[in-house]
Amino acid sequence: MEEASPYSLLDICLNFLTTHLEKFCSARQDGTLCLQEPGVFPQEVADRLLQTMAFHGLLNDGTVGIFRGNQMRLKRACIRKAKISAVAFRKAFCHHKLVELDATGVNADITITDIISGLGSNKWIQQNLQCLVLNSLTLSLEDPYERCFSRLSGLRALSITNVLFYNEDLAEVASLPRLESLDISNTSITDITALLACKDRLKSLTMHHLKCLKMTTTQILDVVRELKHLNHLDISDDKQFTSDIALRLLEQKDILPNLVSLDVSGRKHVTDKAVE
Repeated sequence: MEEASPYSLLDICLNFLTTHLEKFCSARQDGTLCLQEPGVFPQEVADRLLQTMAFHGLLNDGTVGIFRGNQMRLKRACIRKAKISAVAFRKAFCHHKLVELDATGVNADITITDIISGLGSNKWIQQNLQCLVLNSLTLSLEDPYERCFSRLSGLRALSITNVLFYNEDLAEVASLPRLESLDISNTSITDITALLACKDRLKSLTMHHLKCLKMTTTQILDVVRELKHLNHLDISDDKQFTSDIALRLLEQKDILPNLVSLDVSGRKHVTDKAVE
């Protein structure tokens, strides 16, 4: 077996900085941290620093203060499992020229509506944010039916798994003019017909374990058949349901001509003949 590659010098430095952050920072009057040195971090290094802090579980209202101002220039932001407020999020991240944001599993004090409202306050982000991951979050504490996704007109990829995300939300997302990739796994969607609105753009669709779906297999296939530009389709499940959707899809002729990746794992009734 090959030996594992050693850590890069950059990783070693960022891990040290992350675990000794307070030694390199001073505190503002509101208790948030700011770096003592006046220099500007290269964008790629700032992205990696944020990702490292997220990996170590060190993102909170105080530590994200180092991303305020102009010392850091973020482009691809990872704030997974951060414990931050909506105010801290807006001050630390919404002035950057972000093209990607992964907010998977952030604490319940900040909602999807808070995040999109903050991002939407920056006109550049509205038009240029391409990838947004909002898995396992709360849509809104005050109004679960509040629509907010249309603010991000440049969005190309959205992942919204394990969220109380409804048909009306899907309709709003499907109308985004540049959307190409969508993951709606384990959401509250009962009808996927709204996907027809983006049938000429959608290239990747993941809908693992749509437990609330109320459509018949024929109705589902009628929608899927129209998604002719799909390269990837995931209709996998966790073996809880007896739907024959996977078998029926495999038996179709002249369907999904551009497909190169299909996931039907966990689906029952799939036969060798159908796969062949």
